[in-house]
Amino acid sequence: MAATTVKLDSALRDRLNAAARERGVTTGSFIETLLESWLREQRFARLREELARTPPDVAYADDAAEWDVTLADR
Repeated sequence: MAATTVKLDSALRDRLNAAARERGVTTGSFIETLLESWLREQRFARLREELARTPPDVAYADDAAEWDVTLADR
């Protein structure tokens, strides 16, 4: 793995180091975890947007309503 230098405000650097230390991980792996979490949230946000733009499936809704009635017969 290649090492790199990132310029950060000293207060932010200290906060990152403290958070990583609390979790018993390196600052680099803590930042990687933060990035992966953020990327995951972005994927889910896009999915939610796409689902909101998707028109409802009328046939599915009709089938589900029929099953609701059938299941209520028990």
